[in-house]
Amino acid sequence: MEKQPRLAAPEFEIEDTTIRTLMGVLYEKSSREEQHSRRVSGYCFALGTQLGLSLEHRIQLGKIGLLHDIGKISIPNAILDKQGPLLPMEWEEIHQHPINGHRFLSAVVGMDEVAETVLAHHEHFDGQGYPNGLRGQQIPFNARIVAVADAYDAMVSARPYRSRLTHKEALEELKQGARRQFDPDIVAAFIELLEELEEENELPGA
Repeated sequence: MEKQPRLAAPEFEIEDTTIRTLMGVLYEKSSREEQHSRRVSGYCFALGTQLGLSLEHRIQLGKIGLLHDIGKISIPNAILDKQGPLLPMEWEEIHQHPINGHRFLSAVVGMDEVAETVLAHHEHFDGQGYPNGLRGQQIPFNARIVAVADAYDAMVSARPYRSRLTHKEALEELKQGARRQFDPDIVAAFIELLEELEEENELPGA
């Protein structure tokens, strides 16, 4: 029997037609964002396995990984694709995407938990994140998982305004960010997962 890749989440469907349409708009707007969302979905699912979560919970995490940046459909391409550093007002627009995503998702029946996770995925463990300055256990558990997966994939991927970090450099950033930006227990589990994936030659780009 062929081994299932650990970063391959099982097939699932986003049931709501409106949300599927919004996802399509984002993916058409930016193939980079589509690829990022799909990788974050895989990391979230695998991290859920590493943490011993139920299959239902892991599938929920996979869906959240796909949807975490859906609010970026409201951000102009001139900002998303800008070459070079963003201006303060452009960062303000970027910082609106969790709020936009929460607004889209909370309008859909049954998406309340997903919407709250999307709203909080840029909160920092020390309270210095956005949009609401939540800290520690105030941040929803799923959002703390997505934050780590999202940050790692963003760091090892090239962006218009900066070069990609190496896998080792990104690991070091995660370690330095534990207790400050990230939940230290989730960072520890994610690093353990990445080390196992690297040993099994399943880590993309490592």
